[in-house]
Amino acid sequence: MGLWKSVKDTVGKPSKEAEQTKKDTPQPVPETKAGAGEETPEWYVVKKGETLSHLAQRFYGKASLYRKIYNANTDVLKDPNKIRAGQKLRIPK
Repeated sequence: MGLWKSVKDTVGKPSKEAEQTKKDTPQPVPETKAGAGEETPEWYVVKKGETLSHLAQRFYGKASLYRKIYNANTDVLKDPNKIRAGQKLRIPK
């Protein structure tokens, strides 16, 4: 029985070399609804008192890039100066 247990314990288990190869092999990135090659945007819920300039400064380091956020959200924003607390906005990368 000792031999059978030894065989049973090793069969079906990948070798250390196979484990390392698996770790080193890049995994495919699943396609998103945005389409292949496009990055998935981050989402942000606006808090009271925030502006697109504040968000641009926070996410990009430059308040002047507020238009990038506005252009990604023209379906929910009609004016870049009028955002409301609770709105869910896309923050493009």
